[in-house]
Amino acid sequence: MGYHEDVKLRDPYIFVKSDDFFQNLDSGNVKVNRPSRIAYRPEDQLLSDGKTKNPACKSGAIFRFNDDSLLLIQFLRPKVWQIRFDPNNQAGSDFSDFNTRTIIKDTLGGPGGLINTLDDLEGIDWAMELIDTDPRYLILQTVMNPKTPNRRVELQIWVQRDPFQIIAVRVLGSNPPCEKLPELQSVNSRTAKQLELPTHKGAEAAIIWKTRPRGLQYSGHSTILSVEKSVTADFMGFGEQGGKHLFKKKTYMNYFNFDNMRYQNVYGKGPQDDREPLYHSEPFWIEVDSHPGYRSQISTFIDNYSHICVDVGVKDTGAIRVATRFNSFRAIMVAGDSMQDLISSYTSIVGKPRLKPRYVLGYHQACYGYDDQESVLESVHEYRQAGIPIDGMHIDVDMQDDYRTFTINKADKHFPDPVGMFKTLREQGVKCSTNITPYISSMPSDTYTTLNEGLEKGHFITDDRDLDPTAPEAYQQRYQGWSVGNQIFKVPIMEKPPYFEPDNSDFNETFNNKQAFHGGVFYGWGNGHPGHYPNLNNKDVRKWWGKQYKYLFECGLDFVWQDMTGPCIAEEYGDMKGLPFRLNLDSDGWSGDSKAADRKKAIEIWSLYSYNLHKATYHGLNNIDKISDQLKWRENRRNFIIGRGSFVGSHRFAGLWTGDNASTWEFLDISVAQVLALGMSGITISGQDVGGFEFIDSEHNFANPELLIRWYSAYSLLPWFRNHYTKKRFWIDGPRCGEMRKDGKKFQEPYAYQKHYEENRDQYQGHEAMLYRAVLPVCKYQIRLRYSLMQLLYDAMFENMVTGLPIARAMVITDDIDRSLFSNDNQYFTRSQYMVRNDLLVAPALIPEAKRQTRKLYLPYPDKWYSMNLRPDEPLGAPLLSPAEGGSRVEYNCLISDEEKQMPYITPMYIREGGIIPKIGVRDYIPDPSLPKQDANPITLHIYPGKDSTYNMYLDDGISRDSAPARAPAGMKVGDEKAANKYCQVDIEQYTKTFNDESGVEYMRNVTVKSPFNGFGDFKDIVGTEYTLALWHDPACNMDTAKVKSSNKKVTWRNDNNSRVTVVTLPVADAHTENGVSIQLTHSNSD
Repeated sequence: MGYHEDVKLRDPYIFVKSDDFFQNLDSGNVKVNRPSRIAYRPEDQLLSDGKTKNPACKSGAIFRFNDDSLLLIQFLRPKVWQIRFDPNNQAGSDFSDFNTRTIIKDTLGGPGGLINTLDDLEGIDWAMELIDTDPRYLILQTVMNPKTPNRRVELQIWVQRDPFQIIAVRVLGSNPPCEKLPELQSVNSRTAKQLELPTHKGAEAAIIWKTRPRGLQYSGHSTILSVEKSVTADFMGFGEQGGKHLFKKKTYMNYFNFDNMRYQNVYGKGPQDDREPLYHSEPFWIEVDSHPGYRSQISTFIDNYSHICVDVGVKDTGAIRVATRFNSFRAIMVAGDSMQDLISSYTSIVGKPRLKPRYVLGYHQACYGYDDQESVLESVHEYRQAGIPIDGMHIDVDMQDDYRTFTINKADKHFPDPVGMFKTLREQGVKCSTNITPYISSMPSDTYTTLNEGLEKGHFITDDRDLDPTAPEAYQQRYQGWSVGNQIFKVPIMEKPPYFEPDNSDFNETFNNKQAFHGGVFYGWGNGHPGHYPNLNNKDVRKWWGKQYKYLFECGLDFVWQDMTGPCIAEEYGDMKGLPFRLNLDSDGWSGDSKAADRKKAIEIWSLYSYNLHKATYHGLNNIDKISDQLKWRENRRNFIIGRGSFVGSHRFAGLWTGDNASTWEFLDISVAQVLALGMSGITISGQDVGGFEFIDSEHNFANPELLIRWYSAYSLLPWFRNHYTKKRFWIDGPRCGEMRKDGKKFQEPYAYQKHYEENRDQYQGHEAMLYRAVLPVCKYQIRLRYSLMQLLYDAMFENMVTGLPIARAMVITDDIDRSLFSNDNQYFTRSQYMVRNDLLVAPALIPEAKRQTRKLYLPYPDKWYSMNLRPDEPLGAPLLSPAEGGSRVEYNCLISDEEKQMPYITPMYIREGGIIPKIGVRDYIPDPSLPKQDANPITLHIYPGKDSTYNMYLDDGISRDSAPARAPAGMKVGDEKAANKYCQVDIEQYTKTFNDESGVEYMRNVTVKSPFNGFGDFKDIVGTEYTLALWHDPACNMDTAKVKSSNKKVTWRNDNNSRVTVVTLPVADAHTENGVSIQLTHSNSD
C-alpha cells in the first residue's frame, strides 16, 4: 500500500467496517466523549430570541450534558419517542422541529405536522408532560385524554441525572391464555354465578427499554448509543441484511448502500454473513420476548442517510450498540402490545405503501440478455404454450441504444418495432418494464435529448468537491473499494474501466471542475460508457426526470425497473462503486429546515439519492398523462416501480428486489428470512431474483434444476416472484459481430429445462433425469397455485396499505401467543416458514435432498392445522386429512417428483383450523380494464372447521388509483391523492358451537358473508353473480347428517361426499349488503 492510499485511510470520510469501527472505538486510540451527568434548563427550550418556545419542545424537552452537549427527547406518538443528538449543537435553538424525508410529514408539530395529522386520523387526544422536580430523575410522560376524568398515563421516559441513563416505562398487560375456555351449552344466571372464577387483569408497570448508564458517546462525526438487552430478549428484523438467522445474535452489521454482487465483497464470506453492506438500508429491528408472559414489543429505527454501524451483543452480550458515523443522531423507538400493533404504529410514521397494481403479484420474467424483440416475444409465447401464467416481462439495458437511458435501439436486429412488440404483449395480458438507471451516457448524440437538455439546463451533479487538505490534487485521489474481502484502491488519474470504446477523458481536467461530474457504468466484458448523473436531490430536476419516461410509455411500457439506484458507478469513477465520498451534493433530506446544510458530502447523505430517484420516478409516472395526449388513458392508473435499493421511506413509492444474487443454495437459504425481515418494516413487495441472477463456475450454463424447483416452491406465495438471470450473448451486428458480448447462462426459464432434457436425453439417467423432467411441471404447478390464490395475496396487499402488515408474515406476527417461536429450538422454523396473511402456512424446503430428504416443520400452538388440500385446477380440492396439533413438529415428505400425484406435496403447506381462503380460477394473466376482457372469475370461499374466524376480502378493478381508501380528511395529504374508496369490502365470519343431547353431539357452524362498505358498485363482470362457499369437514364428520339452512331463498347447497365438503352458493348482490347472507350448517360425527 502506497503513501496516497495511507492518506485515503486517514481521511474520516471513508467507509469503515462496523467491526473495525467499534474495535477502534473500544481500543482507546481515539478520543471519545462520554457525558456522565445531565440537567434540564428552561432557557434551553427557547429559540434564539430567548423568548419563544422552540417548536421542537412541543412534545419533548432538551437536556444539557455536563460537557455542554445537548440531547433532545421527543414524543412522536403516545408510545413512540425519538432521541436526537448532534455534537455540533451548542444551543437548544440549534434543534429544529423538522423531520427527515423518511417521515411522512416535514415537521413534527404544527397544524400540518406529523402529530396533528395522525391524531386527526386516529381520533385521539394526548399531551406530553414534564416533571423536573425530582432530584434524581427528570420525567417525560404521555397522557391520554389529559383534560378529562379519563386521563391515563401511557408511557414514561425517566432520565436519570447522574449517572446519565434513559429508562422507558409503561404498563404491560399479561398474555392471554392460549386455549379457549369451555362454554356451557345453556346458561342461566344462577349457574353462571355459581361457576364464576375470581379473575383480575394482570397489568404491571415495567421497564421496557433503557440505555446503558452513560450510554451515549460521541467521537468526531460519530454518535454511539448503547441500549441494554434483557436476558430473555432477542432482536429480529434488520431489513435486507443477509445472514443465517432472522434473530440476530453476536454480530456486527453495516447499513451502507453498496453494489455488492453475490453479497461477498467486503467480508468475502457470502450471503450468510450478517455483516455485509447490501443494496438497501432498512435499519429497523424489533426486540421481542424481553418480558415473558407480558404483552410487550419494542422496535428501533435509526433515521440517518449515511453509514450506520450496529454491534449486536459482540462486545457485550447484554447490550446492542448503534453508531451513526455522520450527521445528527436520530433514533425512533416504538412500543406496542403485539407485533401487529408495533408494525402499524411504525408504518403510520414512515408511511404505508401506496396501493400497487394487482398484476404486481403475478409471475414475472426478466433477463439480462433478451437483446432483441424476438427473444422477448418468444419467451412469452413459450410460457403461454406451456400453460404457465405470466403478467410481467422485464427487458434489461439490452433494449437501449448503446446504453442510453430512456432510449430504444430500433435497428433491424434489435427492437425495430417497440410499439408493435409492446402492443402484442399487452394483447396477451403481459405488462412490460425496462431497466432505468440514474445514469445518462455522455456519448455524443444529436438525438439524445435527455443528455443534451440535461447539459443545457444544468440538471446534472457537478464535480464540486470538499477537498481533503492533505490530498487536494487530482493525482493524489484514490477511490476506495472492496472485492471478495480485500480492500482495493483505484487511481482515477491512471485507471479507467476497460470499455470496448476507451474513455479518453483527462481526470486532471474533469476533477473538481464544477462541470457535470464525469462517471460511468460498467457492465463487464467491456460493456458500458462514461456518463453523467441527474441531480435528483433537487426538486426541479426530479420533475424533469419524471418527464423523461414519456417516450417509453408512449411506446407501450407499463412500469419501471429501477436499477443501479445508488447511483452505482464503475469503481474507477468513485468510492464503493458510488459517487466520490467528498463530492458535494445538494441536500434536501430535511425538507424546509433552514438549519440543514444545503450541500453535504456524498458519504453524509449516501442513501438520500436513491430515495429521491424512486420518488422522482413515482411522481413522474403519476403525472405522465398530463404531458402526452397518447397517455391520457393512464390518468387514474396505478403505477409500479421495482427498485434495487434505497432507504426507509422508498417503500411508499416502490417495491424492492434484493440485488444481484447467484444460483446457490446459500442465497435460497436466506431468501425467506430476507422477505420476512423487510415485511416487518412495512415493505409490501420484496424478493430475490428467483433462480439466481449470476451463474456459478461449477454450473455455468444454467441453475441446478433441483435448486430452481426449490426456489419456485419457496416463492410460490411470497410477494415478488420474478425469474431473473444473466444470459450469455454474442454481438449480433457491428464490427464485433459474432464475438461474445457477455458471459452468462444459456437459460433459466422453466420451459427451457424441458427442451434441454429432450435434446440431451442420453446425458441424463435415473434421479438426475427425473429432476430435469420435473422442472417444468413443478414450476408450472407452483405458479398456477399462486394464481388460484391471487385473491388471498391481493387481500393481504390491500390490507397492508391500511395496517402496514406484510403479505408474507413471520409466524411471530400471526402467532405471537406461542412463545416457543422465540426459543432457540424453534428459531430455524421462524426464519424458514411464513404465513400468507393469517391462515395459510408455507414451509418450503431450502436444503438439497442429498442433505435432507424430509422437511421438518413447526405448527404454531394452540391451533390445529390441516394439510393443504386445495389444488390450482380443481374446483374444490382433496378431502381433509386429520388435523395436526399445534405446538408439534412434523417430518414432511416433500421429495421432488415429476409425477402429478406428488405435485401438491413438494411445498409443505398447512391451513389453520377455522381458516378462510378465497380461491379463483387460474387465468393466463391478471385482468384490468385496459387489457383484453376476460370472463368473470367467480370466487370460492374455502372455510375450514374448528374455530371461530373472520376474513376481510377487498374487491376492486385491480388497477385504478381511486380504489384506495380515502383515509384522510379533506385537505390532509396522507396516501394517494386520488384515493376515492372505489372498492368493496366483503367480510366473511364463521361462528362455531357444539350441542349435546340424548342422540349425541351436534356441531353447528354459522357463516355470514356481508359487505360493510361498497364504493365500487356492481361486480358481476369481475366475480360473477354467485359466491361459492366450500365448507370443509373434518374426517370424523358424518356427511349424511350435514344440512344447511338459510333465510335467503336463493341459497343452494349440496354435499360432495367424495371431497367431504358442503358446497353452498349464494347471490353476490345479496351478500354485498350490510346484513349480507347467513347460512347455518349442522352435522354430527361418525361413531
